[in-house]
Amino acid sequence: MNKYEDEIVTHIKHGNLEYLQFKILNSYNVKNCITLRHGGVSVGEHESLNFRVLGTDNVENVKENLRRIKADMNFSDIHKATQAHTDNVVIIDSKNKDKYKFENFCSEEIDGYITKEKDIATLITTADCNPIIIFDTKNMVVANVHAGWKGVINRIYINAIEVMQKNFGSKIEDIIVCIGPSIRHCCFTSKEESFKEKFTSVFDYSKDYLYYEKHNTTFHIDLIKILKHEFIEKGIKEDNIYVADICTRCNTDDFFSYRKAVQSGQKDYATMATIVQLN
Repeated sequence: MNKYEDEIVTHIKHGNLEYLQFKILNSYNVKNCITLRHGGVSVGEHESLNFRVLGTDNVENVKENLRRIKADMNFSDIHKATQAHTDNVVIIDSKNKDKYKFENFCSEEIDGYITKEKDIATLITTADCNPIIIFDTKNMVVANVHAGWKGVINRIYINAIEVMQKNFGSKIEDIIVCIGPSIRHCCFTSKEESFKEKFTSVFDYSKDYLYYEKHNTTFHIDLIKILKHEFIEKGIKEDNIYVADICTRCNTDDFFSYRKAVQSGQKDYATMATIVQLN
């Protein structure tokens, strides 16, 4: 069994290339992967399977990294715009998909993608943020959502569900949610009261997701608890929420971490990719 294999995710290794897949999505024949940092051609701070094009990595390296995962998973064309920690989601279909092809480097600020069409692969990048896949098991509609702490506060994931409901008739009882590796409460800390208030002003159940270290002013925030609470409040069954039990900051040998990059004084940082495609 590979290192991160458990009842939620399967851990694939093909040569140096590694990625995770949600078993529940595989059971519905939904192509999905969350890349680890191995198996690419990027070097230095971006070593090696980096998908971030806005940093200092050579764009040709990123394109080659994408080509490798695309070939290994047999994805169709990959689609992505510019991530900006917004609550913006877009429906991608045959009419507008060319605009969002990865290689076109679309400047539109989008942090969530929804499609019902087969053979349209969408990609989000993360390096501590939460990659969230939302899947309507009856209507076969899938959303691929980037939710860092700003996206959590802005509830982009709820926005995605409501777009699915409005445009595709998705029903809450048919939806499953998969949350990939991200920074967890063990490492998501701060001493800034103003930062804490960004959460407590929106989520009034702080006793469930926030705690202080003993005899210390440092506090921890549990984004997964917030996400689960918000999904359940929306009506998602708890049994339909699948969380990969992996902290990116704790496992930087295998995952990129923005917090690790900052704490280490790096000049730039790299990102993993979450890619989803209906078959």
